[in-house]
Amino acid sequence: MQLTVMSRPGPDGRNLEEDALVLKHIGKKIEKLEQRWGKPLNARAALESLPVGYGCTLTLHGTPELVSYGTDETVLKAVDAAADKLTRQFEHIREQRTGRDRQRRGSGTIKIPSSF
Repeated sequence: MQLTVMSRPGPDGRNLEEDALVLKHIGKKIEKLEQRWGKPLNARAALESLPVGYGCTLTLHGTPELVSYGTDETVLKAVDAAADKLTRQFEHIREQRTGRDRQRRGSGTIKIPSSF
């Protein structure tokens, strides 16, 4: 896993400082996705301070590039919100049917199980 974390200047012009706890939390979230994906991931996290709370943008670089944005009152909750959105996008892509399955679905034949 390759993870890049950066902070954007907030409305007051100051950068948000990334501490070890936030970096570890982001790393754990990306590692969980990497285990489900089955291959190494390149990820980028952008943290920003908002007038009310914090924002986090998580990006997974790959064939389908996934981007999610989460906001909350604390940095860790903002990271969780973005990671949850990213997980939902990942599950949606994973559950999409292949072209062959779509063709089979539209063939009009009904298969009844033998135990019916």
